[in-house]
Amino acid sequence: MNVKTLALAAAAAAAATSAQAADLPLAAEPVNYVKACDAFGAGYFQLPGKDTCIKLGGRIRAQYVTHNLNEKLEDVANDYEAYVRGYVYFTSMTATDFGTIKTYTELEARWTEDGERQGVRGNDAWIQLGTDYGSFLFGREGSAFDEFTGYTWIGPVGGAWSDTATLQASFTADLGNGFTATASLEDSSYRGGDENAVDFVGALKLSQGWGSFKLAGAAHNKADGDGYGYAAGATASFNLDMVKEGTEVTFQAQYADEAGSYIGVDEDLINVEFTKGYNLSAGLETSLTEKVSAQLDLAYIDVESTISDEEVQAYSVNGSVVYSPVAGLGLALAAGWADGEVNDVDVDDVIQVGGRVQYTF
Repeated sequence: MNVKTLALAAAAAAAATSAQAADLPLAAEPVNYVKACDAFGAGYFQLPGKDTCIKLGGRIRAQYVTHNLNEKLEDVANDYEAYVRGYVYFTSMTATDFGTIKTYTELEARWTEDGERQGVRGNDAWIQLGTDYGSFLFGREGSAFDEFTGYTWIGPVGGAWSDTATLQASFTADLGNGFTATASLEDSSYRGGDENAVDFVGALKLSQGWGSFKLAGAAHNKADGDGYGYAAGATASFNLDMVKEGTEVTFQAQYADEAGSYIGVDEDLINVEFTKGYNLSAGLETSLTEKVSAQLDLAYIDVESTISDEEVQAYSVNGSVVYSPVAGLGLALAAGWADGEVNDVDVDDVIQVGGRVQYTF
């Protein structure tokens, strides 16, 4: 076979291959429908054809707390408590000429040990408008007064501090060097106050590498519509990574006069509205290993009624140990002890333990 014959054979083979390839379906070019929004942090992606970036997340929590172990089982009036909750978190971020627009919506479904089923309901929901001089927030969010609410997972016997989400309109100014100032109008009824009225709340906070310090105050529109009560609080948190990595400690003091919700008054013991007094609390969180952490909270409250001779003093200690084998998963065991006096009469100690399995994604 000569060179000319070889060339003709190669040309014929190439033509046949091209014809067969033309009959095959063409693979579509990959299309990137999801574009990450790195500017807003991890987990955000851009909606196709929109300037808005969204982030979806959630949490499943199953929790169990015993009855008061200081009582004989046959005398127990309060049974064990258990629930499972499912949360969905939806956040959006949009950069505009006006500023950054952020929205947040939290949905929750819950089932309890007594068969009670709560359908999907909304928890916090708000819109925040960020500008060069600060941010405006409208909706339901944690009160601008609140700060420390305990480190302990579960907190079996509870604690004395303010922890209330309210309907509000607030403004937070960035004053530079870690200083922020917040002014907020908050619905009084969320604090047990008057209907169709507002509380005036303000806070000044400094945040630095060593930790943070916050001062807060509130004027509370009382339930009877007869003027205002008031509250004030101070919170200091310290980052102790230089001592042991993953360690933080917090101290808090709060005072209220006819605004008991701002110091965590237990409405089962004394009238929340018509009381005055204070609370003191402290907490510690530290890492024991890379996957195990521990938390401890101490709290004390001392209040008296402004319309009667009632007085309440209560102490509580809560502690927990949390094992986190993988990111987002927490397996917690906790225990708590509480004691106190009502009208100078000792109440029975309360001892409870609990467990929680939680996954956040």
